[in-house]
Amino acid sequence: MSKATIVLKIFSLSLGATALLSLPAFADQCSYITKEQAILAVSRLQVGQTLYYLCEPCGEKLPQQVLVQSLAAGTVGYENFWQVQVNNAGIDLAYVYIESGIGNPPINLAAVAGCPATGVSLVLPARRY
Repeated sequence: MSKATIVLKIFSLSLGATALLSLPAFADQCSYITKEQAILAVSRLQVGQTLYYLCEPCGEKLPQQVLVQSLAAGTVGYENFWQVQVNNAGIDLAYVYIESGIGNPPINLAAVAGCPATGVSLVLPARRY
């Protein structure tokens, strides 16, 4: 392998790593939360309720509707963090929207629980639910 090829491969790998590291970190913004945030979130949820999952920072355009069949909140075994579980799976409040009243668009669950999230709408944009 020539020196030019080696240099080009190293440059390509460095450029790729830099691009990956410079992407915003959106995953798990409000997955591990405080006990207070978990209690606030769970107090707004109930079995039989429809939730809307939408990860706007991930490029999703349409929400996934999820019917709540089971609901829980508890510690995650890491520091003092808690997590809300819907249908036996941990959720990230930043990407969950809940009904906010007749005639009103669904509101972001992270905002309701007081968990700061970036890159998400406060309410589900019109025509997406």
